[in-house]
Amino acid sequence: MSRFGQSFSLLIVLTMAMLMTACDDSQAQSPAERPPQQVDVVEVSAKDVMLTQTLPARAVASREALVRPQVSGVIIKRHFEEGSVVNAGDTLYQIDDAIYQANYQSALADLKRTQASVKNSEAQLKRYKSLIKTNAVSEQSLEQIEAENSVFEAEIGIRKAAVHKAKVDLEYTKVLAPISGRIGKSNVTEGALVAAQQVSAMATITQLDPIYFDMPIANTQLREIQSRIARGELVEVEQSAALFLENSQQYAHQGQLKFNEVQANVSTDSVTLRTEFPNPEHALLPGMFARVELTQAKRENAVLVPQKAVQFNHDGGAFVFVVEPDNKVAQRLIKLDRAIGPDWLILSGLKAKEHVVVSGLQKIAPQMRVAPQLINQKQGG
Repeated sequence: MSRFGQSFSLLIVLTMAMLMTACDDSQAQSPAERPPQQVDVVEVSAKDVMLTQTLPARAVASREALVRPQVSGVIIKRHFEEGSVVNAGDTLYQIDDAIYQANYQSALADLKRTQASVKNSEAQLKRYKSLIKTNAVSEQSLEQIEAENSVFEAEIGIRKAAVHKAKVDLEYTKVLAPISGRIGKSNVTEGALVAAQQVSAMATITQLDPIYFDMPIANTQLREIQSRIARGELVEVEQSAALFLENSQQYAHQGQLKFNEVQANVSTDSVTLRTEFPNPEHALLPGMFARVELTQAKRENAVLVPQKAVQFNHDGGAFVFVVEPDNKVAQRLIKLDRAIGPDWLILSGLKAKEHVVVSGLQKIAPQMRVAPQLINQKQGG
């Protein structure tokens, strides 16, 4: 055999020896002898959970009053600063009261004159009644005096009503604030002529504390919550509300649900909810947009698992990996309700004290033996 043939034979022998060694190493680490896969698990616990829903909302003033004159005249004085806070009963404008003062004095004079006429008529009637006993006057004269006296007494009522009206008109020359709140810009200036019951407002007063936030919710969602409460799945609670402004900052004051609209929107099948928030600093203004987190109900003994532990199959069904007491992995189908923070609220499929895998999910399969490491639920989230 040539030297080349000997070298080639030696190379084949060495190669086969290396392949046999590799096979021996592979057999030495068979699957049965591999160490269990390390996984992190959390222990499922049951606790009471408040169910909330966050909805877009718009601020609405709790009260708004349009200031209009009750009598006609010329504005001679404005008594407020635009944008300031006014109280109910404060004088906002002064209308020239000269003619109304004159009317009031004239009505008083007419009343006094009529009262004097009545007094005179009563004295004459008394005298005629004494004279009729001696037949000094006729029955017809007495009846005439009695009729005149009745007319004068009726006139007293008319004159008193005229005095009251003149007094009210005089008081109306002071345009008062109907409610407390912040007053906007004035639409009239000194010297402007205003008319009683005019359409255009002189100014607008807006009550900012408290303030309302209106938000639409799908009618189906509202009915679902009510139905689940009726079936006993959920517990009815006081419906408090938290407000989040446009910068995602939470408003300092807590609110509450005021009422549900009694009619649904025909085009959107939505219902308007109104929440009320204290606004002592007047930081919230009508027209502002925000998000309201409304507490809807309470679920007792609710089961939560971290969202990262939940996976979905090809059919869209949700499942988790549960570590059985023998440290073998089992795939468990679950039914989800909603996301609450970093967790899923579970309707069915899990119970308290079970261990759910939250990490190493890609390295495990059903019936695989694992080495579970129990971690805190917060760490699992």
